[in-house]
Amino acid sequence: MSGDRRLQVGVGLLSAAVIGYEIGLTRLFSFLQHYHYTFLVVSGAVCGLGLGAALSAAIRPGGGELHRHLARWGLLCGCAMAMGALVLAQWPRLPLAVLGGVAGLPFVAAGVYLALAFRYRSEESSRLYFWDLVGAGLGILCAVVAIEWAGAPGGLVLAGFLAWTAGSALADGRTVERMVALALLVIAAVSAGREAVALDGLAAAADKPMFRALAAEHNPGAVVETRWSAFARTDVVDRTGDTGLNLYVDGGAGSYMFKYPGDYRRLFFLRGEAAFFPYYFGGRERALIIGPGGGADVLYALMTGWKHIEAVEINPEIVELVRERGDYNGHIYDLEDVAIHIGDGRNYLERSERRYDLIALPLVYAEAADLVGYALAENYLFTREAFASYLDHLDDGGRLALVVHNHALMLRVVATLADLWRERGLESARLLDHLVVVNGTRADPGREAAYRPLLLVQNKPYTAYQLGKLRKAMDEVGLHAYFLPGLHRRAAFAPLYERGLAAFVAASDSDVSPVTDDRPFFYDATPGLDPKLGRLLLAAAVLCALVLLAPLASPRMRQGGAGELPPWLWALFAAGLGAGFMLVEIHLLQRCGLFLGYPALTLSVALFALLVGTGVGSLLGSRLALLARPAGIGLVAIGVGAVCLLYGFLLDGILDGALAWSLAVRVGLTLVLVVPLGAVLGFCFPACLRLGGRQRESIVPWLWSVNGFFSVLGSVAAVSLGMEWGARSVLVAGAVVYALAGGLLYGFGRGAPGVDLPTAKDGRADRSAALLVLAVVVCWFVAFVALGAADVEPSAGRSRPAVAAEVWPRALF
Repeated sequence: MSGDRRLQVGVGLLSAAVIGYEIGLTRLFSFLQHYHYTFLVVSGAVCGLGLGAALSAAIRPGGGELHRHLARWGLLCGCAMAMGALVLAQWPRLPLAVLGGVAGLPFVAAGVYLALAFRYRSEESSRLYFWDLVGAGLGILCAVVAIEWAGAPGGLVLAGFLAWTAGSALADGRTVERMVALALLVIAAVSAGREAVALDGLAAAADKPMFRALAAEHNPGAVVETRWSAFARTDVVDRTGDTGLNLYVDGGAGSYMFKYPGDYRRLFFLRGEAAFFPYYFGGRERALIIGPGGGADVLYALMTGWKHIEAVEINPEIVELVRERGDYNGHIYDLEDVAIHIGDGRNYLERSERRYDLIALPLVYAEAADLVGYALAENYLFTREAFASYLDHLDDGGRLALVVHNHALMLRVVATLADLWRERGLESARLLDHLVVVNGTRADPGREAAYRPLLLVQNKPYTAYQLGKLRKAMDEVGLHAYFLPGLHRRAAFAPLYERGLAAFVAASDSDVSPVTDDRPFFYDATPGLDPKLGRLLLAAAVLCALVLLAPLASPRMRQGGAGELPPWLWALFAAGLGAGFMLVEIHLLQRCGLFLGYPALTLSVALFALLVGTGVGSLLGSRLALLARPAGIGLVAIGVGAVCLLYGFLLDGILDGALAWSLAVRVGLTLVLVVPLGAVLGFCFPACLRLGGRQRESIVPWLWSVNGFFSVLGSVAAVSLGMEWGARSVLVAGAVVYALAGGLLYGFGRGAPGVDLPTAKDGRADRSAALLVLAVVVCWFVAFVALGAADVEPSAGRSRPAVAAEVWPRALF
């Protein structure tokens, strides 16, 4: 294999290692920390790459020594990944700053590797960038499969092996260095294989519901079984002995699996749970449960004799764990007329033509303080559009039942429903005639604030007869009404009655504004910008300013040569490309999340397609005459901004219209839509590296650094804009940034010299690249099939136990 081809393969393998390591870290930190810390993993990864690129400026390989330097940094990256896996698996109680520092070293080493390669082969930047991004796409698939097979620590080890291979490809026979790196990887693999996280020590230090349960003074829990997947880590914890088992997702979101003794009367104590209450009412023909977890709500429906029970669970590991413990829980997922589906509940319902007597969204239990971990996560189950879909799928007399965590979130649900009423041409206050709120079990009825309330919503206003039945049934099972229209009013709803929705939202100290698909952050009830995001945004801006301005202390970086553009202009253009790309990428991933209906699919399809498309665009761009001159690159960047803006409008219409299509067709459509956009996004940055490096080789590390650091700023800005003004604002911002960067380069670059286009002899290399893309797509398809994205097997149709008449409150007869 020639030296150039080995370099291209090395770049591809290292990029695969980097993104695989990043995904593994994200999964692991999702378990060890709250969600906002996992967001730091992504930002920290790009920062590390930028820092490594800056450090590469001090490294000047002599003639013929480039491969030797790259080999050392590749092997060092593999060693650092091995150390990261070892430390995170064996010493997870270390301070977060230490864990983050150890975990971030591989990104610095990778940044040096990539910046050196692009610096000294800037004329080949388009082809190298192609291998970089296609390798990253393949790395996504490797990471997803590795985590499914060996857990997050195993995914980190696999990433280390890929980095080791990238270094070995250029090592030219230096066996000692390779053997040392390989030995560290083996040690890390053994450590990861023994156990991913030392839970006994971790429980005393971490602040998540599962860890608190394990460290409780009374009835401390014990982990019975652990499952890793691309979706989450799922643990079965035994705290109560004979009552049931807790199931935790990433140590936080929990559900309960009751021990079913074969006689429903042994579980009559559940009648006092607020979540049980909705199953007493309605036609009891067909119920849909979104997020059944350990099966508590399925059990409620069985105990009250519902004929057909459908449940949609997004985490496949939970369904497998419940089914494997059928002897413990009464095989509740395998009884006749109980159908369990894997996927996003909202997506499943949007594609269904059935109507239901009850649609239930059970509470994922967590303490109020733990909800901070979900504030930065999109949730499409509680948006105005979701509520519209639920109500449209209810049969006559059917009800929507929601259990939420606290008073503020209850007000947000009411505001969102009132906004839906207003959208449908009704007075927002009329919603309250369709609403009943029940205080959660163990609530204090004298308090003005609701406690874990149950909301019951129906399309038709409640009648006096219905309200009377509901109230009597509540009294009999020991529950208390928080709100009954016309019977039991609350001051919290008075502004909605008297002055409308705007006054109702303004009257709350929390942000209870309506939630929409464009702004789906249901759990973010903090007024204004989230303080964590504000601090992160400020820190990213300061770092970006330092990286952009510090090199300008050298006069050589402020002035260009005769007929050349000043280096600061190339750096500013690279910064705009980094920020703009991340803005567009995050919008695209968020938009595809609801469409594909499964988190692992969004990652393995949408991001894969975007990266591969960007790589293809890099290769195609090397042959575009317009990209051979600075002014032409500026014009193309302006065009990219316009395409992104137009693409957003087209994407909304196409995805909404195709939501009911089969999964295979939706996946294919995602590829068809995303790959061309990725190709357009891939034109400019490699051309920037090629022309900027041709003008002055020493600025390439600077271009990599500012592009990386401004990518962090773009990602933080994307989340901030999305939370404050919605997803469309993120795409608009990305398009504007591209257009501004392009306009700047076009304005200064007119008349500046260009570079020569590739010659015909490069056609063979392009054909090889096309074959590589085809091979990667085939590997993607194999991985897609291996993920098992299709539904789980149907239930076994076991006969149901008889419903006990004593379960019914006397008030219902």
